[in-house]
Amino acid sequence: MILHNDANLKQDIFLEQSALMAFMNPEDPYYLKARTIFFDIHDLDRRLATTNYVIFETHQWLRNHFDFADAQFFLNTIDKAVQQGVLTVIPGSPELEQESKRLILDFPKSQFSLNEAMTAVVMLSYQLKRIFTFNPNYAFLTTLDREIRLLPSMW
Repeated sequence: MILHNDANLKQDIFLEQSALMAFMNPEDPYYLKARTIFFDIHDLDRRLATTNYVIFETHQWLRNHFDFADAQFFLNTIDKAVQQGVLTVIPGSPELEQESKRLILDFPKSQFSLNEAMTAVVMLSYQLKRIFTFNPNYAFLTTLDREIRLLPSMW
């Protein structure tokens, strides 16, 4: 496992795609919960981190389920959040991708998608201890690192 010793990121909350999707879709069953948590994170001045993979997948989802204008607005919002220092976008790398594939092979019962494995590897590599997600597959993260906490803690 590649450990990145970026002290600035260790306190960040990883923003996973299901949280973004719930926040942006009023028809999502977790819409209100996602909005509440986003506002709580903002009120607590907690920074967020995500990967470019999450951004790519969310952009495509918005384009396919809503329209291109919404997808572009999302990208502009992400850019502004990065510029304002409230969001860090972690780029992928061949090393992270290899670690993700290895995680899938090492834990076949988890049935991680490659994107889920990438999120797990990034969290472990950057020593992130919080993830904002509505994806129950990420409960497995706590077996990889007991200090990792999922937000919300129950759904």
